[in-house]
Amino acid sequence: MKKKKFFAVAVLLLSGLYGYGQVSWNVKAGMNVSKITNYHTDFEMKPGYQFGVGMDYFFTDSWGIQPSLLLVNKGVKIKRSINFEEMPDGYSSASPSVSFPYLPYNNLTENRMYLEMPVMLAYRVDLSNTLKLVFNGGGYIGYGIGGKTSVTYDNQDGSVEKHKGNTFDRSGSQRFDYGLGVGTALELKNRYTVNLFGEWGLTSADTNIISSHRKNANQTYGINIGYKF
Repeated sequence: MKKKKFFAVAVLLLSGLYGYGQVSWNVKAGMNVSKITNYHTDFEMKPGYQFGVGMDYFFTDSWGIQPSLLLVNKGVKIKRSINFEEMPDGYSSASPSVSFPYLPYNNLTENRMYLEMPVMLAYRVDLSNTLKLVFNGGGYIGYGIGGKTSVTYDNQDGSVEKHKGNTFDRSGSQRFDYGLGVGTALELKNRYTVNLFGEWGLTSADTNIISSHRKNANQTYGINIGYKF
């Protein structure tokens, strides 16, 4: 029910702008890398992707707003070695003292799929008759709709165990996300776009693993290409 309400509100906000000012629609898709801040010292940026639709509503030749509705894949990757000398005698991932996925593990890949709505304030500069440069900044809200977490463990006896579970089914894993975003785009012939962007979450993605007083927030950087119509 929450997914349907979020999607309905997002579509109404986008469609409500149609028919006013300089309006154009676009489709876009691209790649990104992401992490969860303060998650673990051995993290790696996880490759992901995003795709969706957007609208450009320019109320002057230079200034406008750019709302979008996207599916964005975020998450984190962690690789590390287990020091069994620090583990209890006879430790096995089959009989852990803490719950998945907080066991001592070698590799963890956490995927988080969000339905996301960024709304950006944009400033557009004409570089030539066919090329424009756009700077934008604003915020986004998102809701987690799926994703899997995969974990690999090494046991003291040399055996390897693998576990997989739904990311948002874990206690502490938060579906709701919001934060700030900025971007820079090139527009060619008012049809084709190439956009670089960054997003910084302002809420914890997981409340079970907060490092000191800081949030474990999503952080994403990416590039996408688009077509306007």
